[in-house]
Amino acid sequence: MHTPLHILAMTFIKCPRALRILPGALVIVFAQTTALALDWTRTEIEHRAGIGETLPLYQFTFKNTGDRPVVITNIRPSCGCLAPMPDKETYAPGETGSIAVTFDRAGLVGEVTRTIAITTDEKNRKEPYQLTLRANLPEPLTIAPRLVFWKSRSPAATKSIDITINGGGPVEIERATSNRDDIGAALVTLEPGRRYRLDITPRDTETPRLAIITLQPAVPLPAGTTLTAYAQVR
Repeated sequence: MHTPLHILAMTFIKCPRALRILPGALVIVFAQTTALALDWTRTEIEHRAGIGETLPLYQFTFKNTGDRPVVITNIRPSCGCLAPMPDKETYAPGETGSIAVTFDRAGLVGEVTRTIAITTDEKNRKEPYQLTLRANLPEPLTIAPRLVFWKSRSPAATKSIDITINGGGPVEIERATSNRDDIGAALVTLEPGRRYRLDITPRDTETPRLAIITLQPAVPLPAGTTLTAYAQVR
């Protein structure tokens, strides 16, 4: 005969030591879980920035939902481009707080993901809280391909590189220069301020060499903008 489940549960609640596993009895074990004290409004932020836009101040907010104060003992960003700043270190039960983050985009383009590890003095927290920033940082211009090449002793035919101005206002490219006299670069305007072409021609392909072609825009572009292409004889 099976012991009714509600009787078994009541027996355990009143006297845990009296619990015995009876043959055929259904035993349900309720695992006690410890809630984490800091409840974050969000742990990920995504942002699509404009070309050259200064990134805003990002805010990660939270609340101490535990029954004792929580101290933030360490904040570790994944890169020096992030500067996380808590509004203070210790948060009482029920208190809210925030981590403000500045993000220096200099030299960064494309899809960029950075993280911040937040360590607290919570005894039941073995791993840091992880906050994530994802930013889409478009390049002012696209150079494709970045590299053209010729095999040694192949025909020294002209090869082309396309330059496209992305979004925003037009950007005039005034000239393109090669750092080698034996690999020439000619700039062709297809659509003023929007589309250009580089025609690259080696004098010959007898010896391996690498040329760096540098674009010179009429106005300064944001820091980190790619303005170089490459031509190589292999």
